[in-house]
Amino acid sequence: MKKHILPLFFAFSLAVMQVNAFAQDGEQPATLFGNGPAGFFAAPALGFATMDGSAVSLLHVRGGLTLEDRFSFGAFFQTSLNEIRPQSESLPNSYLDHWVVGGFAEYTAFSKKLVHLTFPLFIGYGEVELDGEFQDEAYGESNFVQLEPSALLEVNLHANVRFNAGVGYRMLSPMTYRNLTATDLEGFTGFVGLKVGLFRS
Repeated sequence: MKKHILPLFFAFSLAVMQVNAFAQDGEQPATLFGNGPAGFFAAPALGFATMDGSAVSLLHVRGGLTLEDRFSFGAFFQTSLNEIRPQSESLPNSYLDHWVVGGFAEYTAFSKKLVHLTFPLFIGYGEVELDGEFQDEAYGESNFVQLEPSALLEVNLHANVRFNAGVGYRMLSPMTYRNLTATDLEGFTGFVGLKVGLFRS
């Protein structure tokens, strides 16, 4: 699944650019709902965090609708890219997998300015599971609900492309998995990414 996310994003980006080029030729494309204040976007990002003393790299992808280029909502998916090796885990040659899927709501302030702020709030259902050179099913997995308020600084690179960077804070519902607790997985996440779409005010 991880291998297919980025190619799909690039295909989406190309389609957005083609629609924008068509609109600049002087003709408005026919749409089902007209050319109102609603737009849409996709936003891939890399996240950087620590979980139980281990450095974690995350792929974070979200996409959705925007209203008046201020209010946005949609869905997101986040998964670990590297092998997470918790300090509390004593089993050799083992690592932790982590993923979360859910929805988000977002408010963007001063979106027409070159540099502006946006505040996504993510809520999702996640899972951690121990993998390695053993029978994975013997150790099962643990599930949780994750809430992550975030603040991002955005720069308008193009009418359809924005660069963003910022930070969020992960909060988890009570859970335990082997020696791990929710507290071990909570903490700050740094984000760097792009937002590509049609932004209408």
